[in-house]
Amino acid sequence: MNKHLLLLFIMVFVLGCSPKHSQKDHSMYWQKNAAEYHALCIQAYNLAKMKVDQALTRTSEKPLAIIADIDETVLGNCPYNEMLIEKNTTFTQETWAAWVHKKMAEPIPGALEFYNYADSLNIEIIYLSNRRVENYEPTKSNLISAGFPFDDNTVMLLREEDGNKAARRKQLSNYNIVLLLGDNLADFDERFYKQPNDIRIDGLNDTRALFGEKFILFPNLIYGSWAVSYTHLRAHET
Repeated sequence: MNKHLLLLFIMVFVLGCSPKHSQKDHSMYWQKNAAEYHALCIQAYNLAKMKVDQALTRTSEKPLAIIADIDETVLGNCPYNEMLIEKNTTFTQETWAAWVHKKMAEPIPGALEFYNYADSLNIEIIYLSNRRVENYEPTKSNLISAGFPFDDNTVMLLREEDGNKAARRKQLSNYNIVLLLGDNLADFDERFYKQPNDIRIDGLNDTRALFGEKFILFPNLIYGSWAVSYTHLRAHET
């Protein structure tokens, strides 16, 4: 066989056997469609409800509060991430702000029921997110239109400069924090912020007893601190 024809044959064969969808495509599909994803979110919120009920049986001198991340914890952003895949591009603050201003993010499974339940018990819902402060109003509007508790007294702390949430958590010392909910380990403790995965895994040795007790973690296969070593994935922290 002519060597040029042989080379062409090999190229066609290799390309034909290559997966048509990237790992990111599969992650996006799973998070958008898998019943298992829905079940994990519902499971997390069922556990959170149990912990809220337990907290109400204990006396507290401070008002009870829940700290919740927003993206992929309260609101899901699959349409935005689908757009990135379709356009073969990556996260930018410009495209993200455009999505946020559409106010179209929808509640993740179990979220609406849980936060409205906690609100009915007079537990403060504190939204702590790395969305930029300039996105405050569209974020507030999105939460309200989606049906989440939000009134004139609601605390929502967004990112100004530093993405480390530790300083903002320290502002909340006047509350008895019952739960922290998030999809990123840095939503719970600053020791996980901008650290490589091996150090983050080691950090679990000191905090493992808090998961399922005070820390409730949600699945996010699309982006997060875990993805910093993969340049083709969005690694910003929200």
